[in-house]
Amino acid sequence: MSPRLRVWLMVGAAAAAAAGIAVGITLATRSDISRPTSKAPPFALDPTAPHEIAQQVREALRAWPAGTARRLRILAARYPHSALVRLELGLALTFAGQSTDAATAWREAERVQPDSPSAVRAADLRHPGTPPGLPPFVPSFVRAKTPAQERLLRGAAFQQALRPVSAEREFEAAVRAAPDDSETLTAAAVGRYDKERPAAAFSTLGPLVRRFPHAQTVRFHLGLLLIYFGDLSRARRELALARAQGPLTSLGKRADTLLKAARKR
Repeated sequence: MSPRLRVWLMVGAAAAAAAGIAVGITLATRSDISRPTSKAPPFALDPTAPHEIAQQVREALRAWPAGTARRLRILAARYPHSALVRLELGLALTFAGQSTDAATAWREAERVQPDSPSAVRAADLRHPGTPPGLPPFVPSFVRAKTPAQERLLRGAAFQQALRPVSAEREFEAAVRAAPDDSETLTAAAVGRYDKERPAAAFSTLGPLVRRFPHAQTVRFHLGLLLIYFGDLSRARRELALARAQGPLTSLGKRADTLLKAARKR
């Protein structure tokens, strides 16, 4: 990840009030390890994991390096729907220099429990050249005044908790409540972003630019997704257009923050 992209991401996360998006940074760095190390893998807290599973994972990590990977494989067989176990198994295998097997474990983490912080972190580890986490939807309002806006705030909260599937469900519910609203449609598009299939989000968000040419939320979020995708020149253009549509709005100010960060690099 280039220094410029890292700065954009950090500023964007702060501007979007999405602190949870940076949780995977340390773990993503760990994915560069290609040879065995004596240091034990870190434990990544996952509130969706039952206490007994988390405790057993901690015990396996404390045993490092004596049988940690073996214990985690046993736990993976015992708990077939636990992303946390597979995330930590992948980390243990990475620390042991087995990067191919680690990638398989992380892919399994995403598959068995996609609506979890562990799955999001596993995706970060499998895509170390991309910004950590997923792009957040940033509401243009603070307090909900309609049922659709209530759904949008819930979805944004799920995103901050690294629960992408729950977030997407809330955004889709918002669309059903307000099917012709640019903000609900934008949120649904952002919620579809996937590091392996980014086209799912862009193919939905792109047409909204033509449908809602003066909707600041569409331009802002298109710029944000382009940052995550790595196309900084196009991101800059979209953010400039978003700022021009209302420089004093909350989204306009956030777009300005991102643009200023880009100029400083």
